[in-house]
Amino acid sequence: MPNKEDVMSKTTAITVDLSAQTIDAAVKPAMHYTPAILSVSGTFGSVELMADDDQLAAVADAISQHFKSKEKSA
Repeated sequence: MPNKEDVMSKTTAITVDLSAQTIDAAVKPAMHYTPAILSVSGTFGSVELMADDDQLAAVADAISQHFKSKEKSA
């Protein structure tokens, strides 16, 4: 298994434009051998992010902050 430094030195960017699509989003609970999975699916297919609870909370916080900033600017 690669060490943390090896994993962190590699970066990947994946872009999926969901703006004109109807999507479904769900969090599949963690299982014995896998962390929780944030799943976003639509006509494009699906994207799944395996994440621990702290990482899911960071995603939720970023989305919440986005909506809060939109409310303030309206």
